Amino acid sequence: MTVLLNHIEVAKELFIVNDSVNYGRFYDRKTKDYQIQLTQYEIIELIEKDYCEVRNELKRDDQNYNDTSDFTKTNYCSLAQLFHHEADFEAIIKTYLDRTLFQKLFTASSKPTYVINSTDAITIKNDIIIFKGRAFEITT
Repeated sequence: MTVLLNHIEVAKELFIVNDSVNYGRFYDRKTKDYQIQLTQYEIIELIEKDYCEVRNELKRDDQNYNDTSDFTKTNYCSLAQLFHHEADFEAIIKTYLDRTLFQKLFTASSKPTYVINSTDAITIKNDIIIFKGRAFEITT
């Protein structure tokens, strides 16, 4: 895993994740761009169980209510197969699993400096998944 802040590699221990309902809202805070680079293997290791639980629940809901979800277009594929559907991967992760993933990556630090507060884009380049968003500095 590689973490960049304003295009400079930094220690992951500098970050925590906003897990509240105001994720994505900044209220006039100055932000910095972050980028997290993970391999497909790292993502599978971290959130495959969570992915399967969400996918299976939405599949049941889709069947019970004759509805469609973000998973429908990929035929409720495995997480490993989802990497071949970049747009669907981005939609599913941003909607259901980005903060779950980040909370596993950025465990409570004794002195965090920045709060990850958005997931703006997710791209896949070969075996590397790149998450981009904005973080704000913790002020005391």
